[in-house]
Parts: sequence; structure tokens; C-alpha cells
Amino acid sequence: MNLIMNESTRWNLNSLYPEQMELTLSTELDELEVTLDQLLQSMRQLSPNSNAIQSEELSLLSQLIRRIEKADSYYYCLSAETPRHSIITSLHSRVSKLKAGIRSLWSDLGRKLALMEDEPFADWSSLPAIRPFRSDLSTLRKKSQPFPSDLEDFATNLVGDGLKSLEHMYIQLRDKLKIDIEDGMNETKISFGEAHRMALSDPDPDRRKQVFQSLTQSLEQESDLFASVLNQITGFRLALCHAHERRDVLDESLELNGLSRITLDTMWETIDSLLPKLTHFLQLKASEYGQEKISWHQLKTPSHVSTQIPFSDAMERIIQTSNQLDPAIGDFMHKAVMHEWIDAVPHKNKPLGGFCAPFIHDGESRISLNYDGSVESGRILAHELGHAWHYRQLEDPTSLILLEDRFSMTIAETSSIFFQLTFIDDMILHSKDKEEKKLLLSWKIQDSLTYVMGIRAAYLFETRLYEKRSTGPLSASQLEELFIEAQKEAYRDHLSQYQPFEWIKAIQFYRPYVSFYNYPYTFGYLFSLGLLAIAKKDGKQFAQKFSHFLSETGKKSVEELALQHFHIDLSHPDFWHQSIQRIVKDIEEYIHLSTK
Repeated sequence: MNLIMNESTRWNLNSLYPEQMELTLSTELDELEVTLDQLLQSMRQLSPNSNAIQSEELSLLSQLIRRIEKADSYYYCLSAETPRHSIITSLHSRVSKLKAGIRSLWSDLGRKLALMEDEPFADWSSLPAIRPFRSDLSTLRKKSQPFPSDLEDFATNLVGDGLKSLEHMYIQLRDKLKIDIEDGMNETKISFGEAHRMALSDPDPDRRKQVFQSLTQSLEQESDLFASVLNQITGFRLALCHAHERRDVLDESLELNGLSRITLDTMWETIDSLLPKLTHFLQLKASEYGQEKISWHQLKTPSHVSTQIPFSDAMERIIQTSNQLDPAIGDFMHKAVMHEWIDAVPHKNKPLGGFCAPFIHDGESRISLNYDGSVESGRILAHELGHAWHYRQLEDPTSLILLEDRFSMTIAETSSIFFQLTFIDDMILHSKDKEEKKLLLSWKIQDSLTYVMGIRAAYLFETRLYEKRSTGPLSASQLEELFIEAQKEAYRDHLSQYQPFEWIKAIQFYRPYVSFYNYPYTFGYLFSLGLLAIAKKDGKQFAQKFSHFLSETGKKSVEELALQHFHIDLSHPDFWHQSIQRIVKDIEEYIHLSTK
């Protein structure tokens, strides 16, 4: 298989909306708005008679959702590529209103379905023309809220407009930050994104430290503004949680992720039970620095992994490891790069890390990242391609629910992290140089600890944030103290200094539709470690099981799917124990390489 590119690639967005994109997209949105308005009017005129809801209207709703999702993903890509494009603001506003309209339509439909008795609903939904939509109709019926229509619409608009506006306020505040750094004999100002990257990945350790300190000082100076935004977001979410009579904000997140509290608690408790074996690595790293304890910044910026991997080599490795699972997966990865789905050229306007935007009903995705030749950028590339493979399994022409409202992050992060782990393990396996292998292994272990400790801290912080916010707003100093205490608990107080102002740096806390944007990563990492062991045992049969598992995202709980496809009981500590033991084995291998 020949890859023709030697350098990082650029994506092709024109193929999504060809020929005079602005005019084509404007016409598309005009049509979507008219169609949605007609559906809303039709739905509100319906009686609770089951025969009044026609299969043609359900098909039209499904088609409408697919087209709205495409426009939404396109907006996300366009805003990352050219944030000042003339149509960005209009596109965002119109797509947001369309999605709010879809949710309003669900409210009407759900209430009418809830008025139907069980037997008539069962008979009607079993009709050949209605049966393809039965699962989603049952979901809408079950989730129907006992609110008056106007109150439900108010709640929908609150989420759609209020929280989204607050997220934009956060982004604007963050993007206006200018961090002072020394550039030779002069001082210069750089953006938040540039400072964050330099503080963690600049090859010069002194420069990393200097930028890290400058970034911390800038965030501290503006912390009151960010605290105000975060307080408003958490206040809104608590109000909605109370209105929907939920136990707490975590309930909605668990429901969307198809996970029970029992399984989540079991995962955290098992990590806690094995923390002494994991913190042993922190002690090792501290001794290498000649210190009693290592700082968070030292842990996140270990001895620089000098290994460089050109974009073409990284893609070759990802394709080869995918072929070992299933040639169909390797072909898909090859298609992603050859059909110009990937924008890997570094650019300062790009979001931190990377992202994968789905165009599910075109059978495509678009991936954005700053590929700089480092092992970390190779990891991100493999991670985002894992998301693309997941999206490829999800096409459902009968879905009546927006992907973001049925999308399980627990499964999404399992797919992406599974492919990143195969990439990393392959690099370690084929490394010929002992010192390079040791550095790569250290880097992998540090990444593992981020998933089981760093993300645990974010989860603990968010849990306690909602508890304390229920009695009133928190000051910036209180938020900072809350996060530092969460980090101390997650790392068992084995660090000398912790990550300052993470509650500002992480956009996840400001997302409008997703709370607890953290534990799914820990779940996905540990679940992927377990699946890698199964893949080695099952060989070629594993790929088919994995694809079926991914394709059923949102249709069953992740616990049901794990049991059905892999015979794994996620509510039992044994599985989590075995996964964490694989991290322990990496630590033991690191010790072995260090003492050779």
C-alpha cells in the first residue's frame, strides 16, 4: 500500500458542499428551516390518536436531522479552519436554532406518545411502516417530561441559548488572553493556545517552565471573570436538574453514556485500591530528578522524547496496525488520508489537541490537528482516526434523535483510545534503541496516569463543584482550592505542586450540552486496555465483534453491550483490576529497563 504524501495533509471541505459553498449552504438552511417549521406545525395539530402520526412525517424528520447534523459538523470545521469567515456567525446561529427546533418537536411528539396507552402504542409501533422508528419512539415516549409545553420549550431554549452563549463568552475571554514571554532580549505576547502548547511541549525545559509560570500568572489575574462564567453555567445546570427532578447533574451524564453508578463507582474504587502500585512510578520519577516529590509540570513534561515520526510514517504505522485487526479497517484509514479528510498542517488558530467531525451519512469524517512530527501528535492522529472508524459504524437512516443526544462518550473514547494504544504499543515494540524504548514507555505510563489520576481529579472537582454551588456562587480562590484538593486526592498527595487553574484551562467544564466531560476518558482507557488483551486472544474474530459493539452505540447501555459482545461484566471489579494491572506491568518494565 503506497501513501503518496510525505508531509502533513490538508483536508477538502469543498466536497461536502460543492459549487459556490456560501450560496449552496444558505439555500440548504433555507430549506431546512421551512421543512422544520412545517413539521412543527403538523405535530402541534395532531391529536393523541396513534394513526395521526404518519410514517412519512417520521421519515422526513429523520432526513431533516441528518442534514442538520451535516451543516453543524461543517460549521465546526469551518470555524477551526477560518474562524473569521463571513458566514461563521450566521451559520452557527441558524444551525443552533434548527437543533433547538428539533428538540421542541421531540417535546411535542413525546408528550403525544406518552398519552397513548401501552397496548395501542405497542400495536401502532409494530406496524411495518413504523417499526424502523420504534426504538427512538419508545425513547421519546419514556423521556417525555410532565411539563406544560411552554415550560418545556423554555427549558430547551435555556440550554440552547443561555448555556451556548456562556460557552462563547468563555472562549472569547480565553482567546483574548495574551501571555508575556521572553523572546531573546525582548518580551513578546502569545495566545493562550500557543502558551499552553509551549508550556507542555517546548523542547527547552527552561522555556517550558518560564511559559508555564507566565500562563499561570495571566490566568490568576483573570480568574474572577472565568469564575463568574463557570458559576452561571453550573447554576443553569442545577436549575434544569431540579426542574427535571433528577437526583443530581451526574444522572443525565450517566444516562447519555449508558452507564450505571454501580459500574462507575466500581471503576473508581478499583483504581483507588491499586493506587499504591501506580504512585510507585511517581516516586521513581522524583528520584530521577533528585527530589522527594515530582511536580505536576515535571510529570507532564518528562525528559523530551526526541523520537520524530513524519506524518507519512505515522499513517503507515496506523494503517499497518489496523490491517492486523482487519484489512477493512486498514483500508478505511488509508481512504481517510487519500480522500483528504485530514487537516494536519500546524496553524495557531486550531483548537488544542485535535478533533474529528462526523459526516456520518456521507460515510466520511474530517480530522483536524497540529501535526508536528512528535510522538504525541502521532498519538492524537491515531486517536482521531479511531473516532472516525466509530462514526463509520453509526449510519442509521431511521434515527429520530440528534447524534449528540444519543452519543455515548464511553464508547466513543473506547474506540479512539483503542487505536491510539495500538499505535503507541507498536512504537514501543519496534523501538531498537534501549533509551528510546525507555522514554517511550515512560511517556505511555505518564499518559496512563493522566487517565486514571488527572481525569479522576477533574471528576472529583466537578462532583464537589455542583454540591457547593447549590448553596451559592464560589469565588475564584474557592474554585482553585477545590481543584487543588481534588488533585491531591487523585494523586494521593505524591506531587510537590499541582496543576494550577485547570478549571480555566479545560473547556470541558464550559460545554453547554455535556457535563462530566471526564470519566468517559478513564472508562475508555481502561476498557481499551482490556479489549487489547481480548483482541490478541480472539485474533480476526475480534474486529467483527468490535464493529458490532460500536454500531450499537446508544441502542443499549455500554454494560449490556460489553456483556453481549465480549462477555465482560463491567460492574465487577475483576475486569478493572486486570486493566489497571497492565499499567502496573508497564511500570515494572520501565524499572527493568532502568536497571539494565
